[in-house]
Amino acid sequence: MSMVALLVILLAAPMSGQASGQESDQALEDAVWTKLKDVKLDKEVAEIIVSGDTVTLRGEPASVYVKMKAIEVALSVEGVTAVEDELVVGEAESDEALVKELVSKVLSYPHYTVFDDVGFQLQDGGIVVLTGYVTMGFKKSELEERLGRVRGVSELKNVLEILPASASDEQLRERLFRNIYGHELFFTYANRTNPPIHIIVDGPNVMLTGAVRNKIERIQAESIVRSTFGVIGIDNRLQIN
Repeated sequence: MSMVALLVILLAAPMSGQASGQESDQALEDAVWTKLKDVKLDKEVAEIIVSGDTVTLRGEPASVYVKMKAIEVALSVEGVTAVEDELVVGEAESDEALVKELVSKVLSYPHYTVFDDVGFQLQDGGIVVLTGYVTMGFKKSELEERLGRVRGVSELKNVLEILPASASDEQLRERLFRNIYGHELFFTYANRTNPPIHIIVDGPNVMLTGAVRNKIERIQAESIVRSTFGVIGIDNRLQIN
């Protein structure tokens, strides 16, 4: 082999490897875009950068839920072993608007009942801490997704507690609902979309949360609970609205 031919081979080899790497990166990028498009998340990502088996996502998704879903989808693509997150969740118009939207999402949740009590804390930077009690595990995950989709939520910490499920607890809930909302002071509340007195049952211990109109109603609600069969302890946290 001549020196000229050998030199041509030596120069061509790195270029061939580089081209192969670029083609591989492009194929992986195309695969990520396709996956995102399949789940209608391609509009939430502005740019995808591939380096080997690592994918970097850039853009401004509408919510933290969308952000985490995009990362999850990218990681599910064959050949991707790591995702660099450069997605920045868009800010809400204001803290007041964000709080209003979060409250609306909780109150309009179709499985939210008087036996649940869900609240949240809004921290700096759009961080939301989801607090309270729910009667079923699926409510915890669905509320997390529901609030995580709200624009302006940059991070959601879900510390909702799932109340124990037992036949005796269910029976006590039914008795307490009848006794409280059947009382002349409270029966008009029962027909509301979101009745204001929440009854949190954990075994023989009962917590009252929510709001009533005056001190008389607060005292009466506690008295009803105390006289209900099966109740041992009561924590009255009713606020006067």
